[in-house]
Amino acid sequence: MDDRVAAADAGDLPEIDWDAEGIETELGWAVPLVLQGYIRLGSEAVAEVPGGPRGYQVLVATATEEASSQLVLANRLGIDKTQMTYVIDALEAGGFVERRPDPTDRRVRQVHPTDAGHALLTRTRRALRGAEGVLMRHLSADEQVSMRRLLARVALGAVGVDPAFPHPLAVPERSRRRTHTTTSSTSSTPPQ
Repeated sequence: MDDRVAAADAGDLPEIDWDAEGIETELGWAVPLVLQGYIRLGSEAVAEVPGGPRGYQVLVATATEEASSQLVLANRLGIDKTQMTYVIDALEAGGFVERRPDPTDRRVRQVHPTDAGHALLTRTRRALRGAEGVLMRHLSADEQVSMRRLLARVALGAVGVDPAFPHPLAVPERSRRRTHTTTSSTSSTPPQ
């Protein structure tokens, strides 16, 4: 934590006069500040993951969704397909994912997390939640949950507002809980 964070923690936040409609009441002022803080703290939290934030997104998607190809993952996550190849290559070289033939079309390779990938995801998710806790330290636990849920709804609603902008695919139904199948060890316990 740097000196500015420590200073902000030392006292209460200044009160916002919502009726004055000052700059602090503008979403366009708040969102970039939150994003900048998240990028800085989040990048540190996912530094262990090959591919950084993109690699982390791939680990989350492969661990929580049905297996899919690199192209489907690229479209789902809004990552350029060429960049996705590099991210998957780095994760595979680290032993965190593996490519397997699609059982319905052997020309297609699906991306699957390994046990090491699940373990890395668990560690990284814990570090990322800690970074998010620093960022949202002035919110109660319930407010933090509400913030996540409200932002997810806003994000889902933002998809399609500008059809010219290539958004990630908004398909939350893909992120339903699925069981962890082992790939490189004998353990079948899903990560906590």
